[in-house]
Amino acid sequence: MLIKKFSLNQLTIRTFTVFWLAFFAMTALLVALPYFDSRLYSDLNQNEISSYQKKLVESIRNNRITGILAGVPVLPTDKFDSARPVIMTPEKEIFGALGEERMHIAQFAQESSNFAQPQRKTFKDIQIAGPFKVYIGDSEQSSELFFVSRANGQQEILRYMLDHPWVLLLLTLIITTPLLWWFTHTIVKPITNLQKAANSVALGNFKVDNELANHGPAELREVGQSFNKMSIAIDNLISNQHNLLSSISHELKTPIALIQGYAEGLKEGISDDPESMDFYCGVIIDEAGKMNNMVKKLLTLNQIEFGNEELVMERFDIIELITSIVNANELRASQKGIQIEFNQRDKHIDVWSDEYKIEEVVTNYITNAINHCDFENRIEVSVERIGDDVRVHVFNTGKNIPEEDIPNIWQKFYKVDKARTREYGGNGIGLSIVKAIMDRHNKECGVVNKENGVEFWFRLDCNNSEERLD
Repeated sequence: MLIKKFSLNQLTIRTFTVFWLAFFAMTALLVALPYFDSRLYSDLNQNEISSYQKKLVESIRNNRITGILAGVPVLPTDKFDSARPVIMTPEKEIFGALGEERMHIAQFAQESSNFAQPQRKTFKDIQIAGPFKVYIGDSEQSSELFFVSRANGQQEILRYMLDHPWVLLLLTLIITTPLLWWFTHTIVKPITNLQKAANSVALGNFKVDNELANHGPAELREVGQSFNKMSIAIDNLISNQHNLLSSISHELKTPIALIQGYAEGLKEGISDDPESMDFYCGVIIDEAGKMNNMVKKLLTLNQIEFGNEELVMERFDIIELITSIVNANELRASQKGIQIEFNQRDKHIDVWSDEYKIEEVVTNYITNAINHCDFENRIEVSVERIGDDVRVHVFNTGKNIPEEDIPNIWQKFYKVDKARTREYGGNGIGLSIVKAIMDRHNKECGVVNKENGVEFWFRLDCNNSEERLD
C-alpha cells in the first residue's frame, strides 16, 4: 500500500495557526479571568446552604468558633481545610483569617450582607461563602460567619461557563471572529484578484498583474505567477500568430502579383511569339513552385513545433549521411563555382537521433551555405567528437552575419539580406526548421562568424539513450 507523503504548505500552516491562536486565546482568557474581580457574586442554592449550615453546627459543637474567638492561631496548613470558618464581629473585626484573606473577606462582606441569601465568590485561589448569622456569648448583635476554602479559579470559570453557555458562545465569537476574518481575507482577496485577472484575459487584456504573485499564501502566489506566465505566453502566441500572418501575406504578395500579371498578359495576348510565351509560363511555374515550397516548409515546421510528428530515434552513421548529402549537392554547387569539402578522418561515427530529421538539418545548412557562399567560393563540412556528443560544422566563405542579426536568424521569415534571399528563392524558414528539430532533440545548434566566412553547427548524442529527450 502506497502512503502519500505528508507535506505542510502555507495554506495548511495558516489553517492550523488560526486554530491554535483561537485555542491559546481561550486558554489565556481562562487563566486570566480569575485574577479579575469582574464576575458576579453567585447565590448559593438550597442544598449548598443546608450543607454550610451543617458545617456551622459542627464547628459550634467542636468549639472551633470558641477557639477562633479566643485567639487560637490559624496555622498555614489550615488553609487547605475544605471549609474553614471565619468570623466578622459587628465591629468589623475578623477572626480566623490568614494573610490576604482578611482583605477579600472585608470586600465580600461589603458586597454580600444578606443573611437570607448567602453567596459565593472566588478571589484568585480563595473561595468565600456566606454570610451566615451567629451570636457570640450574650451579645444581642449578630456576627457574620464566612466559610473559606481553597478553590481552582479555572475550574470556577469553567463551571460558570457551563452554567451559562451563552457566555462561552459569546467569548468564542469574540475571539474567533477577527481570526477567521483575517484568515478568509488572506485567501479570498488573492482568489478575487485571480478572478479579475481571468476576466481581463477573457476580454483580451494580457497585462501582467504583479499583485497575483506578491499577495496571499505561497500556494496562491505560485498560482498567480503561473497565471502571469500563461498571460505572457498567450500574448506572445497571439503576437506570433499576427506576425506569422503578416509575414506569410508579405511572402505571398510578390509571387501572386507576378503570377497574376503574367497570366493576364498571356490571356490578353500581349506577346504572341513562342519565346515570350514560354518565358511567361516559366515565371508562373517558378513563382508557383516557390509558393508550394514555402507552404510545405510551413507545414513541416508546424508539425515539428507542435509535436504532431514523433521522432523516430535510431542509431545511424552520421558520416555516411553527410557524405550522401554532400554528393547530392555537388552538382548544384559546381554550377555556381563552389567547391564542397568533406575531409573526415573517422570513417564511421554512430549517433542516436531521428535520421530523417537530421538529414533535413544538414541539407538546410548546406543549402544555406551554397546560397550565401562568396569570395573563395568554398564550403567545408566537418565532424568532431566532444565527450559523449558529436558536433557537425558547415562553414562557407563569404560575408559575416551582423552580430545584432544573429539572435533573429532562427525566427520564421527573418532575412538578413532580403534582396539576395529573394534572388535565390529563399523564404527565411529553413533555419527555423533546423532550430525546431534540434529543440525536439534537446540538443544545441548555433552560428559563429569566422574571419573569412560563417560557420553553422549542431550537436548530436552518441549514446543510445532516451534520457535526454524527456
